[in-house]
Amino acid sequence: MKTSNSTIRTACLLSLAIACLSTSLKAELIEINRVVAKVNERIVTWGEIDSAMTRLNFSDEERAQRAPEFVDGKIDRLLSIAAFREKGMVIPETFIEQEYNKRLIRDFNGDRKLFRDVLRSNGQSQLEFRKDLEEQIIYTHMLSTRRRLKEEISPEKVEKYYRDHPDLFKTAAKIGLREIVFSQIAGEPKTVLLQQAGKVLEELKKGTSFEALAKNNGQSPFREKGGDWGVMVSEREIRSEEIREKAFSLKEGEVSEPFVVDILQRNEDGTVRKSGKFAVYVLQLKKRETSGRKPLDEVRSEIERSLAAEFESQSQRQWLGRLKKEAYIRVSLPEK
Repeated sequence: MKTSNSTIRTACLLSLAIACLSTSLKAELIEINRVVAKVNERIVTWGEIDSAMTRLNFSDEERAQRAPEFVDGKIDRLLSIAAFREKGMVIPETFIEQEYNKRLIRDFNGDRKLFRDVLRSNGQSQLEFRKDLEEQIIYTHMLSTRRRLKEEISPEKVEKYYRDHPDLFKTAAKIGLREIVFSQIAGEPKTVLLQQAGKVLEELKKGTSFEALAKNNGQSPFREKGGDWGVMVSEREIRSEEIREKAFSLKEGEVSEPFVVDILQRNEDGTVRKSGKFAVYVLQLKKRETSGRKPLDEVRSEIERSLAAEFESQSQRQWLGRLKKEAYIRVSLPEK
């Protein structure tokens, strides 16, 4: 039986394609299994590092830039786990199981099928996930042992931190306001709204209180409260440029002349723009607080937390540094 030339040609092309695929798979396996670090007797492959970055959807450029960071993190974790084992400590299986179930509920709403699908898409088995979880628990535990007790943070250290970081505890100037607002209801022109505001000012000059006038005039959302904003505000808390400038130019008890304000509206993306509508405002400055500095007693707990975090981080770095000096570590990242 004779074989046609086209059949032979097809067979050759198929063989070539299989050979190329086989070569490609071998090259990929070599790359994935490449040793990028060795910590004592434990080796770290590129596949481990690559898998971690893949789960975070890194671009090729981000992988190249952040690979050393991930390798360092893996080394720190392995050294911590080795120190944990050397102390003869173990994590009870029941504790790991509890954390496993917490993750399942927190991240996947208890949906085991979704959990398995996500792991599969990340190229990770449930056993590998559980092993990573155990390592993370151990690593977190070992770092937590480096934490400084609150008692170690003396009052002198707190006071020194307060003196050395004056900008951290500044308070901005704040004001308290009342308002009367005349808004467009049926597309009224500015002249009509300004006339309404002018009449209010005439009543104010006759002795009627601003609060009473605010309760009976205009469309302010604070009308029932006599136009009172209810809180002290800083400049950065007032979005409208016109209101901000006018309000902070007033003296305590002073009432502004009527002025026009462009109404702002928030876009879907969170940005703010002018809506094309306007309103006429009359403001009264109730109270002004000058800028200053929070008292030490008010920020003492905050400083203690900052110092504790700083000391903890320093202690962790020193501890990991000692572990690295005592261990055999070799790093060999792929060329960029």
